[in-house]
Amino acid sequence: MVFASYTIRALFAGVLLLPFISVSTITVAQDAPSPLGVIAIEGGKIQGVETDVPGVTVFKGIPYAAPTHGENRFRAPQPVEPWEGVLVADTWGDRAMQWEGVNPVGGFYGDEFYYDPDFMPPISENGLNLNVFTPAQTPNENLPVYMWIHGGANAHGFASEQEFWATKLAAKGIVLVSVQYRVGPFGDLALAAVQEEDPNGIAGNQRIQDLVTALEWIRDNISGFGGDPNSVTVGGQSAGGFNTISLLKSPLARGLFKRAIVQSVFFGLFDGFSAPKEASEKMKENQKALEELFDKPMTLADLRAIPAEAFFSTKVGADSTLLYYAIHNAIGGTVIDGVSFTKESVDLFRPGALDGIDLMIGSVADEGTTIQGNSDGTMELEKYAATMERTYAHEWKEAYPASDPQHAYRLSLRTISDRAHQADMVSAHLVKQNSPGSNVFAYYFDNPPPGRNAEFYGSFHSAELWYFMNSMREWPGQRPWTEKDYRLAETMSTYLANFVKTGNPNGPGLVEWKKIEDGNEFMRFADGYAYSVESTPYPLRDKLNRDVVLKQNRLN
Repeated sequence: MVFASYTIRALFAGVLLLPFISVSTITVAQDAPSPLGVIAIEGGKIQGVETDVPGVTVFKGIPYAAPTHGENRFRAPQPVEPWEGVLVADTWGDRAMQWEGVNPVGGFYGDEFYYDPDFMPPISENGLNLNVFTPAQTPNENLPVYMWIHGGANAHGFASEQEFWATKLAAKGIVLVSVQYRVGPFGDLALAAVQEEDPNGIAGNQRIQDLVTALEWIRDNISGFGGDPNSVTVGGQSAGGFNTISLLKSPLARGLFKRAIVQSVFFGLFDGFSAPKEASEKMKENQKALEELFDKPMTLADLRAIPAEAFFSTKVGADSTLLYYAIHNAIGGTVIDGVSFTKESVDLFRPGALDGIDLMIGSVADEGTTIQGNSDGTMELEKYAATMERTYAHEWKEAYPASDPQHAYRLSLRTISDRAHQADMVSAHLVKQNSPGSNVFAYYFDNPPPGRNAEFYGSFHSAELWYFMNSMREWPGQRPWTEKDYRLAETMSTYLANFVKTGNPNGPGLVEWKKIEDGNEFMRFADGYAYSVESTPYPLRDKLNRDVVLKQNRLN
């Protein structure tokens, strides 16, 4: 096979590194501009910098593991490489390896999140770093900790995205740690050779190993930042939510956190795009897939010898897919290796599975508009009817009556969110029934941000991040935020901070957020306010989609 940009031989030749690959530098500090001063952590000494919120310090780009190039590619995270002097943590750490062309400016998410170079660090195999936002004035404040896991389909994304600018959230009395991890094929490769060289016999699951290592870093180091290592919440949105669920399933993470927040994962706590597989089966599948992709057997040494830039300049197959995505699409998924995951641990609905771990779970009202939507899209009424019949049999007509092809198209997108919300609710009830020691709270975000064709995009996938993180600012490029947006951001971020502190989002001055019990209570965020409800504005749709979720998961 001849690749579009390289032959197989050229792939393994010595090639210069990508222009966007960089090596982090260290600045020696003279004075401490933050009240915490210089902190000794794993690897050396570090110093933070002030932020736009008085009293909140940020430490950017702290390494929690070694670079992942060379022999460390596809290996379990290795110990931090020590530095001399004091690291002034005023610069975002490199993004983990990913294609820089994803979500370009001019596209929806490029214009939403990725247009400001101040939040877009270089890309390299030195991406295992994290950021700490802390309001602590002394190291002994013992503040609760929130480890935030970014999304990006587990193929892109990074911890310094501007919607994660968490200074106002941290000011509510929590320490927020935003974590990076290996994405794409670098975070998923399960091969026999990977398992054989791993001291614990783990087959792949590099991404989860990275996140567990970050949790261990928090356990061992966060007290210096004023955080309490015994009061940790993990949470994430989209792929970050999937990864949060994976941490709930992994014995490696047990005992390292007490609470979890799962945002916009489409399937609730049920298995989503693929079910976990046994390591022996998955390793054989991956080896075969790589051999077909490269037209030759591939060793671990071969894969490590591929120059970093070749993953993004080489195209393969009839559809000329970037090598990075070709490998990513051919492998991946949760691997049951008996260490990072077991047959028992991946079942979150077994009796007592989440006892002692409090849970918040929810989604947005328009998950599909930016994932697969087109504001000019239409669907012929005949095709719409056939599609709805396949999903809902004959019961959909009253719940989803379409007046014209445009309306039909938009209703078809709305069904994605409607099923996601019911998957959240059904799985939340199952957790509560089987783990009565867990407090479970559910939400539904139905507050379209202003501007950028809000009439179509609505409460789009990732919209709630601006609100839960309280990250909206009157900065160039951001949306024309209104009073109701700032009000709701203050409300939602307060609920979140309270949950991180106690496992209960409620507090003075807030509408009571009821726990999942025997009823169907959840919090609806809409029109700038929080409403305690038992249904969305469309109860017929709720029932229809609940029945579908129950049937899909063999629960009725």
